[in-house]
Amino acid sequence: MSANTSLLDLYLDASIIANPVERSTVIQNIVNVLKEYSLDKKYEMKMSDGVLLLLTVENGSLSAVLRTHLNGLITLILEEGSLSSFLTNVEVEELRKRLNKAVQKRVDRIPILKRGLEVPNYFSSSDERIFEYDFDKLVFQADSPFQNVKILHSPTFGNTLFLDDLQNLAESDLSYTHGLMKYGELSYKDQEILILGGGDGGLLHELLKEKPKFITMVDIDQLVVDACREHLRGVCFDSLDKLKGDNYEVIIGDCVKKMDEYMKEGKSFDFVFGDLTDIPIATEPEGELWKFVKKIVTMALQVLKPRGRFLSHATGIGCVDALQEYEKMLCKLPIKVGFRSHSVFVKSFLEKWVFYEIWKI
Repeated sequence: MSANTSLLDLYLDASIIANPVERSTVIQNIVNVLKEYSLDKKYEMKMSDGVLLLLTVENGSLSAVLRTHLNGLITLILEEGSLSSFLTNVEVEELRKRLNKAVQKRVDRIPILKRGLEVPNYFSSSDERIFEYDFDKLVFQADSPFQNVKILHSPTFGNTLFLDDLQNLAESDLSYTHGLMKYGELSYKDQEILILGGGDGGLLHELLKEKPKFITMVDIDQLVVDACREHLRGVCFDSLDKLKGDNYEVIIGDCVKKMDEYMKEGKSFDFVFGDLTDIPIATEPEGELWKFVKKIVTMALQVLKPRGRFLSHATGIGCVDALQEYEKMLCKLPIKVGFRSHSVFVKSFLEKWVFYEIWKI
């Protein structure tokens, strides 16, 4: 069973909403338009910022919720059940024009939102904008001890990995991996490399092409590695088929504990990659996730060789405050560092993603 939702916004002067007579006239004009679609008023309630009205058609297949706000905004939500076929973008655009004419004020609409889909298609960008995708198949889903692991198929982007419903990587997203590597700018030939995370296998696969001396990859979630080996072949190809090869090893474990072991052993690397969580979307560097990010960067620097590089992804280019806080954090680390950032457009993210190169001074 599915349903469609349409959202319309009407913009009035706040003085109109504050005046009961003028407000009533505007509402009646809107209701008159809605009556043309067999919507009749069923319920009205006074709110602290105006009024709320519920209108439905007789068989209940279509409903409307109209609410006024003291700042002059009027919101209209149309909800369609399975018995109705009214809510299309074409029909709602016609309704928008009628409302605009009736109230003689600006009316905007948001394209139809499809509800109750078998495969989820709505996800948010890094800075909380809504994207609608064309996912048409749930390829894999299971819960590990750490997170929900989901792989959806898209005709546009291929199979796409989600961790706790956060988009991770699609088969179309080689630009992400190349962005993380600074592909073409840095040489990994004969280098010792540590990957923190990277369970999708994409970074491992691309780095192996560079003929490094040895790659150690540490990811905590066996389920992610297994799922990607089977269902994300366009990302990892055959690089996860064996967890150990001549010049690489995939370790299933906690990368923090592993780096602690390396520090005690005095082992160091030419390159360390942070392919774990994104930096938090926040304006203040507080909370457990920020502490985790700081800990990872600090430990990674401690297992870097003197001329080594720590390379990590951050977040979307639109998260300006979060990126600024990340750079402030880098400036306050117990180890003095230099850093630079760059951004790359990632297809399935539908936005530019920011990456950092960090080194010890």
